[in-house]
Amino acid sequence: MKRLSSLLVLACAMLSTAASAQLSTRCFTDDQLTTPTLAQGRNNWAHKCGYITVAKRDFLNSEGEYQVFSGGCFAFASSGPTPTCSFFIPADINAPCIADLVKLGTCVTGCYTAREKVAFQGKYWPIEDAYHAGVRTVTALGKDATLVSPTSAEQPIRAFVAGDTVEDVFALETADGRRVEVTAEHPMVTASGDMVKAKTLQKGDVLLGVHGEKVELRDVSVFRYEGKTWNVQPTSHEKIENVLDVEGLLTGSVRFQNEWAEDHFRLSLRDEVRVDDL
Repeated sequence: MKRLSSLLVLACAMLSTAASAQLSTRCFTDDQLTTPTLAQGRNNWAHKCGYITVAKRDFLNSEGEYQVFSGGCFAFASSGPTPTCSFFIPADINAPCIADLVKLGTCVTGCYTAREKVAFQGKYWPIEDAYHAGVRTVTALGKDATLVSPTSAEQPIRAFVAGDTVEDVFALETADGRRVEVTAEHPMVTASGDMVKAKTLQKGDVLLGVHGEKVELRDVSVFRYEGKTWNVQPTSHEKIENVLDVEGLLTGSVRFQNEWAEDHFRLSLRDEVRVDDL
């Protein structure tokens, strides 16, 4: 019997102020902005109210990050006060300004559990172990990768991020014995080369393996997860160089859940990559 591998890929919010390959601390769950629209709304509001410059706003929007503030959170409007949040912080440029806020840092979405194995330097490491070992590059597709020849290359890491989350996840079980657990918005690469959200996948759909093999889904289910999560963000802003190798399957980096969330990506049959903005 083939050994069942388990991959848990989770969307969460992270504090990401670090440079390449450094560790970033996590934001509290009550200020998780789960869509690019909300994240950019927060940044645009923070700029309008004088908390960040135009350059900082544009940088955060380009990196899929958003500004956070001490003592406040977006979830206050729906859930009320918590030990870390006592007032509402908007995520809409049209919201009224709030005076005298204290800036903390910035957050980004998209995570894996601490023990899940991602390819670094051609070897599968739990992300936490890769961080502690000082690994500086992550294995991703190379610029010349195609659907029939998904060649890989090492990409410099901009940052590791770590923290806690509570999320619904989709368990994707493959016909060859793999189990991949991802959040609804997490990007997976299908056998046709398209990057799709996990919530759109169904039994019988086919994913793409790192050697170009087709991997059929035999079951898709949903469950609730609570626990520690990690992620890694490549320095590159090239979409092809943000397609990672996770337990032998191709999946999008955190950037596909942030600044590229509304883009369409397809790995080409030929010697080029076609990326079409929606």
